[in-house]
Amino acid sequence: MENKLCDKCVRWLCGILFSVFAFCWLFFFQQDLLCAAYNKLFYGIESANVLQHHNHIIISLLLAALSLSLVIPGRNILRFKKGLYACNYLLSAVFLGAITGYDGDSFFGQSSTVWIVTAVLAVVMVFICKMVASVPRSDYNDRPRTLTGNLLIMCLLFCMVGFLGNTDENLHRRLTMERLFSEGEYGKLLELGRNEEESDRYIDYLRAKAMLEVPFESNPAGSGIGELLFSYSISDPISLSVALNEIPDTQAYLASRLLEGNISAFVDSIDLSQYTVLPQYYMQALVLVGDSAARIRFPEQYGGELSRYKSFIDKVESLGEETEIFLANSTFIDFHSTYYWFLRFRAGNHN
Repeated sequence: MENKLCDKCVRWLCGILFSVFAFCWLFFFQQDLLCAAYNKLFYGIESANVLQHHNHIIISLLLAALSLSLVIPGRNILRFKKGLYACNYLLSAVFLGAITGYDGDSFFGQSSTVWIVTAVLAVVMVFICKMVASVPRSDYNDRPRTLTGNLLIMCLLFCMVGFLGNTDENLHRRLTMERLFSEGEYGKLLELGRNEEESDRYIDYLRAKAMLEVPFESNPAGSGIGELLFSYSISDPISLSVALNEIPDTQAYLASRLLEGNISAFVDSIDLSQYTVLPQYYMQALVLVGDSAARIRFPEQYGGELSRYKSFIDKVESLGEETEIFLANSTFIDFHSTYYWFLRFRAGNHN
């Protein structure tokens, strides 16, 4: 009677652990990836997209329940009990990882290497568990050993889910940004990954498009890009410059010229009379060429930026005849969010 009660407790424990993990994995960690895969699967079906938008929690619950149901064939095939019962969730874990492998193109974006490694790990796990199950054991400390064994196996299965599922940080960030952009949440989009040093071309472009939608003072629409652009990591300035140059917008054109380091074209294109406060990166570009019109129209702002530029030059000169990489790293903390630093070390470069 006591053994049956113990077995029942083990089943409940494993079921609860896996259920909670599966739901959290789907609802919190894979939300935008699942939404993107769902939208691709039902592309063009408006009712399906509306259903997905309002019922992500239902989709997560259904997929979690489906993965949990696979423990039944797993239990019938593997037949593990007590301290090794959690190994029966192997099929459930593989399913959960497989359905979250979407890479933006393929629903199952796992490489052949990932599948081979997963298969090897699964076989090794089952083999070791079968060996342990075949060894006679006493009843001494049976409950602690049962609990420890199941928890250990569950942890391994959760790691397998993470290995199979798509955990590419940039992909998840991009998918979240796409959702926020479609919802018009430009401020939230720009806060996402603001301090991260890693980016990619599409993330750069999404941020730039969001900046064009953010108002700045009473300036022309889109001038927010001149205030925000270089405060973020930019993976490929040339590609972003080309992309912005294709947008029929004056502010996008000005930002494109700054990205490629063409300050003369920028100066020729900007109309200072349209601005009540000049965006900081526009002013920094004008300070670099000593623009007299900007100095007269915005004397206080110009003076502040000129002082900052002199500090940058003094810092670089104080380091002596060092390599460009050394100079860039040494001035990064204080000046990486300025156009002065960008023009010296990044403009026109892919890296």
